[in-house]
Amino acid sequence: MKPITWVPLTLVGLSAAAAGAYLDILAAAASHTPARAPDAPPTSRLAVLVPAHNEADYIGRCVESLQAQDYPEHLFRIVVIADNCSDTTAAIAASGGASVFVRERPDAPGKGQALRWAMDQLMDAPDGPDAIVVIDADTLADAGMLRALAGELERGATVVQGEYLALEDDASVAATLRAVGLLLFHKVRFSGRATLGLPCSLVGNGMLFSRRVLEEVPWSAFSSVEDLEYTIDLRLAGHDPVYAPNARLWAPLPVGGRAERVQRLRWEGGRFHVVRTRLPQLVGQIVRGRRWSLLDAAVDLLVPPLGVLTVIAVAGTGITAAAVARGAPVWVALPWAAASVSIPIFVLGGLASAHAPRAAYRSLALAPAHVASSLLTRLRLFRGFGANTWERTQRPSDRPGLHSNSGNGQSKS
Repeated sequence: MKPITWVPLTLVGLSAAAAGAYLDILAAAASHTPARAPDAPPTSRLAVLVPAHNEADYIGRCVESLQAQDYPEHLFRIVVIADNCSDTTAAIAASGGASVFVRERPDAPGKGQALRWAMDQLMDAPDGPDAIVVIDADTLADAGMLRALAGELERGATVVQGEYLALEDDASVAATLRAVGLLLFHKVRFSGRATLGLPCSLVGNGMLFSRRVLEEVPWSAFSSVEDLEYTIDLRLAGHDPVYAPNARLWAPLPVGGRAERVQRLRWEGGRFHVVRTRLPQLVGQIVRGRRWSLLDAAVDLLVPPLGVLTVIAVAGTGITAAAVARGAPVWVALPWAAASVSIPIFVLGGLASAHAPRAAYRSLALAPAHVASSLLTRLRLFRGFGANTWERTQRPSDRPGLHSNSGNGQSKS
């Protein structure tokens, strides 16, 4: 390794170490969640939107969990969007007591399009709601979810994100590891940011939007990561999403096989699109408009997914250790070593702060194989991936091979 490469390699290592330190700070902060005042009796009128494309497998239990909410019946309405459905989703939802909006727009598929279509109708109605809640069709909601979301609304929040966790349909180690990933990203990072007084990001499920915010910033996010896209749009418009840890909901995650690969590719391709298109806007507002309150949004967007950061840190540590052995200065390897150490600190510290069960720690034995598998999937991004590419996630009743190009995936699972 030539000396001319030492400085840039060290600078990249410092960036990786900074990303790891950021995660470690959030994990530490997550263990000190501030006390919250009890919610007052709710008064807000809510419309609960459930976008669903061929969700006959799950829509019944989703509507049932929403009907069981600890929230005054006269103050909320469940609306299922039967979006380009060819199964019994609409009938099942209606039989469970939900209102059903049937949308037949094969030329404009996707969750984002369905949400905007339904939101426009609800907002224009004479008896329109005070806020709209978005729940994925495969979700089970805690009985106190709506009360917790509305509590933040009535304390002045315009956008609220609930605590979205994995619903483990089996006890396999792989399923537990996927649940750990969601726990670290949603519960730990969001709890840490809330403790530090920072906004959270939207995650597509368990979201509440006030009438005011939808009038000022109408939903216009239609990519494969519409939640992240809309988060940045809201932050730019001055609306900071508030995390509601007591608004709990669970949804299944695909474990292994094609379903997991499709989801990961969709997320990573969409995330790259948001970084490419929204980060310059954030930086421009920070620099030209001196809106320093947006700095945390830019930092959070720049921190790569945990698996990617792990690969970068381990590879950098190996390369610089070999360089030091061949005569390079020791300081070249120090930031890379710090980055590598920061990752297990975040994972173990985050699991401890979230009071994760022992099975979560045992599942970490599969983490290296999972990271390697995810890296191979991400390499597909170099062949190109459109941010508006949608491919529906496989459901239990799907026949293998017959769902490859439906293009209407309505949930992130």
